[in-house]
Amino acid sequence: MTADYFRELASRCRKASRDCFDLFAKEEFRRLANEFNAKADEVEFSSRYPERTGWFWQPQHHPTDR
Repeated sequence: MTADYFRELASRCRKASRDCFDLFAKEEFRRLANEFNAKADEVEFSSRYPERTGWFWQPQHHPTDR
């Protein structure tokens, strides 16, 4: 999945939040939009810097830091 897909989902959630009258659903749509944006940022970062992603990467122990 691409970052654009997650950003589109976030946009749809924000729009649903604006159009919704249920306060609980409105807040849930906002939270989902934030999570989708965060996921889009994560996908973009991992595609730009593949050597800096994954569970194995620890900045304090990265080989290029020496």
